[in-house]
Amino acid sequence: MITNLNNAKAGDLVEVSGMVHNVRVTKWGGFIILRKSRGLLQTVVSNDQCQIYNEQGETVALNDLCREMAVTITGTVGEAKIKDPAAFYKDIEISVSEVRVLSRPSTTEVVDMNALKFGDEETLLRYKFDNRQVTLRNPRDMAILKVASVVSKAFADYLTEQGFTQIYTPKIVSEGAEGGANVFKMDYFGKQVYLAQSPQFYKQIGVGVYERVFEIAPAYRAEKQNTSRHLNEYISLDVEMGFIKGQEDVMHLEAELLRAIISRVATVCEHELNLLGATLPVLPAEVPIWRLSKVHEILFENNLCEQDHRGEDDLAPEEERAICKYALEKFGSDFVFVTHFPSEHRAFYAMDDPEDPTLTLSFDLLMRGLEITSGGQRIHKEEDYRRKMIHRGMNPENFRFYLDTFRNGMPPHGGFAIGLERITACFLGINNVKECSMFPRDINRVAP
Repeated sequence: MITNLNNAKAGDLVEVSGMVHNVRVTKWGGFIILRKSRGLLQTVVSNDQCQIYNEQGETVALNDLCREMAVTITGTVGEAKIKDPAAFYKDIEISVSEVRVLSRPSTTEVVDMNALKFGDEETLLRYKFDNRQVTLRNPRDMAILKVASVVSKAFADYLTEQGFTQIYTPKIVSEGAEGGANVFKMDYFGKQVYLAQSPQFYKQIGVGVYERVFEIAPAYRAEKQNTSRHLNEYISLDVEMGFIKGQEDVMHLEAELLRAIISRVATVCEHELNLLGATLPVLPAEVPIWRLSKVHEILFENNLCEQDHRGEDDLAPEEERAICKYALEKFGSDFVFVTHFPSEHRAFYAMDDPEDPTLTLSFDLLMRGLEITSGGQRIHKEEDYRRKMIHRGMNPENFRFYLDTFRNGMPPHGGFAIGLERITACFLGINNVKECSMFPRDINRVAP
């Protein structure tokens, strides 16, 4: 008896368990569509060749089965050509000889994602998130999170192969790494603390230990933005590396990392990509790298934006979309590195450009019109930190443990962070990053 369908061939006797995704009854029998971890499996039931038993071991009819029952099916593998894009097993089906019901839902009104019809996407998404524990079972939502899982695993595997050490840092912190007001405050045994905006301080400390570190963990931003591109809790893929010669080393690492991730997703997630109708991004050997001021000029000179953004301290959303479109048309790249952001609008740990201290050796990476990364070279000398903190009105004593790291010596280093939900959304052409989170958290949602 075979239990692994990946090794099954026509004529094999198999036993397979799963959830009933759908039941179709005909005069001669019907079909049980079984949901497995990667997608759907079609099984065929003939009235005179199959026995169906409920939890009590009593014989029942096919129409006594319902969606979301847990069942074990025994049958024979047959060749098939399944057209349903949600079917993971497209070239086989099971001719069923026995069905045993393991459990059944307690409600007769099981959520049926296939039957949902709403007039607008916002209403549909609200319903999906309100019933997320069940609507995640929809093959499309399963596929999105499967891709996110593979992205995360490929991220870790590549960096480990490159000599990076995975670390695990606190999410309850005494100070926000990014500064500003967008931190979640909480009481910690009578003391005010915060949920970590990023592991920035700790991954820099890690560089002094292991030289190259990475982390995959939640990050929290108390931003009162309810948009399709923001989450208040998200998964941050963080990297920090020592002994760099400049931010170019960091950008090169990220490009090679993304190349490895794209390759892994293409290999492992062919089914999910086909189901979602997704095309992976193009990452050429040479990714365009432009200064922020140059991006403003390119867009203005080519009349690619409605407004003139020259002189602004950041990229407007319309600029992100326009420069990515320009890069794809001119250089065949879905990616653009934008560098040298103003010092006053970057985190205090960003290294200032020695040639122009008003700018930083920092970058954003844009993909398909959306920022997926912020990174750059960091300050690595204590006196430079103190000078910049005082200039910004920060009290260095509040960051004593952090500054002690540099007082005891640190190499030149830099890093970046990728939002897992954002990069997944960009890979798959998903309009709302919340769909790429298992249980999204925004300004209106803390349940389920």
